[in-house]
Amino acid sequence: MAKVYNIGGAGFDSNIYLILDDVIALVDAGTGMNFGSVRRNLAKFGLKPSDVELVINTHCHFDHAGGDRDFVEAGCEVAIHELEAEPLRRGDRRVTLAEGFNGQLGPIEVSRELREGDCIELGELALEVLHTPGHTAGSICLHERGRGLLFSGDTVFCGGVGRVDLPTGDAAAMLRSLRKLIELEVHRLMPGHGPVAESFADKYIRAAYRLAKDELL
Repeated sequence: MAKVYNIGGAGFDSNIYLILDDVIALVDAGTGMNFGSVRRNLAKFGLKPSDVELVINTHCHFDHAGGDRDFVEAGCEVAIHELEAEPLRRGDRRVTLAEGFNGQLGPIEVSRELREGDCIELGELALEVLHTPGHTAGSICLHERGRGLLFSGDTVFCGGVGRVDLPTGDAAAMLRSLRKLIELEVHRLMPGHGPVAESFADKYIRAAYRLAKDELL
């Protein structure tokens, strides 16, 4: 049976979700500044970085994508929304916020550009790509309908929403994206930062939308 574990979140790192399925994948890779910790966490499952076949970035910010390089060098492919691919390929320190983290990015090879409605088949799990701009222009969420899982990146957390005042952020787009997520059946919410909602995740999404509507309008 496919399993999902959070193996990140140290320091400035985003949550890093390890998906154990026919294809071993990560959702986001952190900054790369704590790669030793990530490597040790993988080892707990008997894995090496070279065993990870795919990193799916929810967006291009350094705290989510800076660690891509370590996995690319180990032979892994990177997938990200088509609007976020070029900042990674250029190693754009402004758009990715690497300069704000005092981090070094460098060009990162993107193997797959994602679009709304794409399906990432991992085996038992099939992740539907939802384009959810607001935090960034190319932010995505990943929805697994069979289990009601939602990897939400920095679009929605268990207690709030992502910032919209950073490069390519858009408050109106964020509200539209949250309205889209309200329509989904979501039981387990796995955000880019903070705790996971193991049940009744839809209530967090509705609360986040109400909060954003009050604060962003």
